[in-house]
Order: sequence, then C-alpha cells, then structure tokens
Amino acid sequence: MTTSRYRKSSVRAVLETAVPDHVLAASIHDALWAVLWNRRHDDVDEPVWLPDSSYTGVLAFARPIDTQISLVGVDTNESFIVLRVSGAAPAVGSRVRVLPAARELWRLSDVHPLGLGIVLDFDERRATPDTAWIATLHDGVDALRVIFEARRDRLAGRRAQLGALQEPPTVEAVWRDRIAAIGERVQMETELTPQEHSALARARSRGGRIAQEEEQRVGSARQRRFHERANAEIARFREVDWPAIRDRAAADAQRYLDYHTEIVRLEDALARIRALADRAAKALTAIKGFERAGFHVRAINLDPVRLEEAAYSEEVLRTVELLDAAIPKRGSAAATSFSAYRAPTAGPSVIPPRF
Repeated sequence: MTTSRYRKSSVRAVLETAVPDHVLAASIHDALWAVLWNRRHDDVDEPVWLPDSSYTGVLAFARPIDTQISLVGVDTNESFIVLRVSGAAPAVGSRVRVLPAARELWRLSDVHPLGLGIVLDFDERRATPDTAWIATLHDGVDALRVIFEARRDRLAGRRAQLGALQEPPTVEAVWRDRIAAIGERVQMETELTPQEHSALARARSRGGRIAQEEEQRVGSARQRRFHERANAEIARFREVDWPAIRDRAAADAQRYLDYHTEIVRLEDALARIRALADRAAKALTAIKGFERAGFHVRAINLDPVRLEEAAYSEEVLRTVELLDAAIPKRGSAAATSFSAYRAPTAGPSVIPPRF
C-alpha cells in the first residue's frame, strides 16, 4: 500500500488550523487565493508529515504567523502545498526543498533565491503587469552573451597561439639514456683484441679443457677492462658533461610543465565559457516567455558595470533560470476577475469561474 504524499484540503480549512489569529487569517485569505489562481491551481493540499517526507518546488507564498513560524505555499507543479515552517521564510520565487522538522512543522533547505534584488509577487492582482523589468533583464543577459563570446575568442586565440608541444623526457630518463649510450660505446671499444682472438684460437686447437681455461681468462680480462673503462667514462661524464645536460633537461621539463598547466587552464576556461555562453543563449530564449507568464516584479537591481564579474554573471544567469522554473507548468487558467473568489466570511470557498 502506498502512502499518499498529500491531503486534499481548502484554503479555509488550512487557515483555520494553521493561523489562530482570525484577523491575520482573513488578511492572508485573499492573497493565498490570488497566488493559487496565478499558479493555476484549484485549491491547496497539505503535505503528509512523515520522517522521510520531501517536496521540491517554487516558494510562491510566505507570511509570518508569529516570530518563530511562517505559513508558506510551495508549488511542486503537481500540487500546491501549504505548510507551517520554523523560522523566517526566504524570498518568494526561491527554489526550495521541504523537509520535516518538529511534528507537523517543516523546514526549508537547499534554498536557491532569486538574485538582482528582484522582488516577485504571485499575489499581485493588477490586470496588466509592469514588463519594463523584462527589457532590463534582457539587455543584461544580451550584454553577458557578448562578453562571453569575446572572452571565448580571446581564449581560443591564445590556445591556437600555444600550438602543440611534445612532452620532453625527464631528467632521470635523460641520465639513463646517456649512461646506456656510454655503456654501448665502451662495450664496442673493449671488444676482444686481435691478440686475444689468436690466443683463443690456439687454445681451442689444443683441446677442450685448455680452451675453456683460456676463454675464462680472456673473458675476465675483457670484463675487467670494460668496467674500468665504463666507470672512468661515467665519472668523466658526471663531472664534465652532465651538469649542462641536466640543466637543459630540467629547463625543458619546466617549460613543458608551464605549457601543460596553461593548456589545462585554457581548456577548462574554454569549457566554462562555452557552458556560460550556452546558458546565456537559453536565458535569452527563456526571457521571451516571462511576459506571457505575467510575473509581477516590484523591484530589480541589475548593474551593467558588474557583468564582467564571474560571481555577478552567475547570479544573473541563475536568476533567469529560477524565473523560468517559476513559470507555472500547468494548463492555462482564467477568471472573470479576482473578485470572483468568495470572501473568507461569505461562506464556503468556491472555485472561480473559468472560460
């Protein structure tokens, strides 16, 4: 059996239970109905309090009940839940996650608030919203797009300028190669002499035991000659040639490390700027739908001078994305007027007529 996540309720029932002050409840009633209508919901639901309950959505309504508890409405798209939360509520329009607190109380976590000083109202009852803020936001995002494209071109130009650089061998690898080369050269220079070849030939003609003894003698002499010569050559190389070779190898390794570090930084920056440019393009598309959404924004503070700042540009894009997420996804709703809602003292709440 699956436990329902919601209890069907009504604005009147919720206010009677959650707001003991009748004067405050009456003042909240109309505002909450207006939010419901703007969010295209017929009525409210109450979330079922369970220890593992969790809801995510747009904070569409918030009113303090007292100094410690607020009444909030969260649009989860499938339902509009009204609940009491501990503490002050964040700004309307924030993306929030609702989690259980004390029994029959809730708390808001993972809060993603709107930026740019935007004050958003879902209970605004004016027929024609002010849309000047949309042009301000559009101009800001369009300026961001230009900034991102110029920055991307600069980064791509620098990346092309750096070209490709092959990784050089390490100092240790250079040392091993040089010592191996010395060993191969000394190996050739200490091969058996003509006299040793003649002695081996004479010994082989005199029998197997004498030949074996001569081969051991000649091999030991050659091995001793090789080690003495190789040790002398390596010592000379370490003292005379190696310091300059080591410094060149270290300089090559450092030059490649600096090159690789800059390449990685440029690639990361290019990936970030491409992602930001893509978000800016999507934001411009999203802004076109804000006027149709009928948002009522009472304030916006977008500073064009700060658009070059990484944190501020992120705030602009995040705000547009949050506003786009706040557009009601439910079917279109319409009423003759807001007065079609029944007043809190005029009997049971009714659903306004639609056409």
